[in-house]
Amino acid sequence: METLVMGKGQLFLSTLLSPLAMADWLLDVSFEMHSACRLRQTVNTSLSLLLGEETIFFEGLSQNHHHSYREVVGSAQLLDVSAESVSIALQVQERLDDGGWRTILAQTLSTGLNMPMLFESGEPNCEHVKLQVEVMTA
Repeated sequence: METLVMGKGQLFLSTLLSPLAMADWLLDVSFEMHSACRLRQTVNTSLSLLLGEETIFFEGLSQNHHHSYREVVGSAQLLDVSAESVSIALQVQERLDDGGWRTILAQTLSTGLNMPMLFESGEPNCEHVKLQVEVMTA
């Protein structure tokens, strides 16, 4: 009897050709941010994700307590997909006046398909972030 031996390249190729790796992934995002000066920003969107690629889910402006506007960017990256769960890295950043970036949210979430997940952070008198995501196949 002959033994079948797979090299690393063949194993990687078979992983890439699996139904999970080839599926089209959709991400529903509901993002809400409240700042200390009672300003509110909300985003509700759906977008396609590719495994391992970072995708911008919103770009906008926020207003700080000095009434100047700053760029805010939210991104998502599909990290891992299995039959039981999906891992997503989510990040929201604000561009500072000096050109640097301040991270508002950096979270890796793991959830099942078609199972909404809610994440909240912040204090009542400070910046408060609420993020709900759901991953689906197309």
